[in-house]
Amino acid sequence: MIEGGAWFSKPGARSVNEDRCAYWWLDGMFYAAVADGLGGMGGGDRASNQAMAVLKARVQGPATSATDLARHELESHHELQRLQKQDLAVRHMATTLTVIGVKGDELLAAHCGDTRLFLVRGDEVRQLSEDHTEAQRLFHEGRLSGEELFDYPRRHILESALGIPGEPLVQRIRCPLQAGDWLVLATDGAHGKLHHRDLLDVAQSSRNPAQFRDACRGLVEARKPRDNYTMVVARVGGDGLLERLKASLRWRGSGGNLDMTASDG
Repeated sequence: MIEGGAWFSKPGARSVNEDRCAYWWLDGMFYAAVADGLGGMGGGDRASNQAMAVLKARVQGPATSATDLARHELESHHELQRLQKQDLAVRHMATTLTVIGVKGDELLAAHCGDTRLFLVRGDEVRQLSEDHTEAQRLFHEGRLSGEELFDYPRRHILESALGIPGEPLVQRIRCPLQAGDWLVLATDGAHGKLHHRDLLDVAQSSRNPAQFRDACRGLVEARKPRDNYTMVVARVGGDGLLERLKASLRWRGSGGNLDMTASDG
């Protein structure tokens, strides 16, 4: 179960924030999502806002599979295509979208684009989502090394997003969770300024999602972001976590329903 969430979303050096984020509980399931409108395509803020609105309207109860969430992403995609035909000013608008659903000890997720989903557990940071970029494809094909991937000049070129012609690639993710896990969703403006070591250090020094959020925001802002930057963070609770906290305190002693939607928080 999720014990709490927190978020930030800022325009960075840009005049318009084209990111959107949200988290909410519905019928015992925790949902969170981040979207990053494509600034160079025109209408990026409208695309991310519309995708998030369609997603939240389609989620009517607990998801039973990652395919449920992927279907909602595709519904957002089709709605963007419909709006493109009605208004030529936004005929190329598109957005990334990553959404998670958590109930009990299971994570379900769907993902399109280069927003990222991380799981921080113990001494490990795992990126559960895969970037739908030209650079990532070339890496998988063996045409770029890990070192070249980081410095590749076209590493931000997307090959899938909601609103593109045809059908986008939507990744489905399912993962068991443990008490104490941190879940982090971030747009590229945020995760591009944070290393895995940063996330691990922040997780190990934070007692709650608000502390995690504040620490990450401070790191991103100290590194002078040029893009919009957005993050949603949540922590998995449960009896196991409570017992570990109690044990830690003993050792040291001896020696609802919430809905947060953000465009610029």
